[in-house]
Amino acid sequence: GSAFQPHAFAYQRYMELYGAKREDMASLVTSQRAYANKNEKAFFHDTPMTREDYMNARMISDPMCLFDCDIPVEGAAALVLTTAERAKELRNKPAYVAGYGQNTSRQPSLMVYTLLNYMEGGGSISNKIWERSGLGPKDIDVALLYDGFSPSVFYWLESAGFCKQGEAHQFVQDGRIGPGGELPVNTHGGALSEGRLHAMGHLAEGVLQVTGRAD
Repeated sequence: GSAFQPHAFAYQRYMELYGAKREDMASLVTSQRAYANKNEKAFFHDTPMTREDYMNARMISDPMCLFDCDIPVEGAAALVLTTAERAKELRNKPAYVAGYGQNTSRQPSLMVYTLLNYMEGGGSISNKIWERSGLGPKDIDVALLYDGFSPSVFYWLESAGFCKQGEAHQFVQDGRIGPGGELPVNTHGGALSEGRLHAMGHLAEGVLQVTGRAD
């Protein structure tokens, strides 16, 4: 076994519970590719994707296809943390950390997760972030949500409160999370299209976005 199978099982359960279809996921994956096409650092910067490309992609572990998986790359990102006082002297506008959350729990295996694990873990983390920061989903202009596999974005959207549980597959439709949308998601292309840096790409993009340096 590998990471694919348990992720596919959880996603299959999500689809069964809430009536989601693969066509729904096509909207998410192609919107992130559209962002990557604007990001010179992205692996798929020069490779557009259509809905047909997604729907016809090779199946890896049903219902997850090739484009539901992140793209391995070699790269690096660095974040410098300092005090708010010292940050005032920086050449570039600083990005302030308003809050954080972390959740750990024992699992029978590192690779075995259920849909319930994703939702409970995500909800616990998100609640801590909102409580500590004093912010909420409605205060967010850009969401950088981990996407080692595409269904993870659905779970984050729901567990963080951007939409109700079971509604993410509908929430991402009609350009809502794409360029010019109501809630831009993974504006660098995410791990699916910029490349897998284990969320360092997401953090770097977040800093660039809030400091006005993201092209």
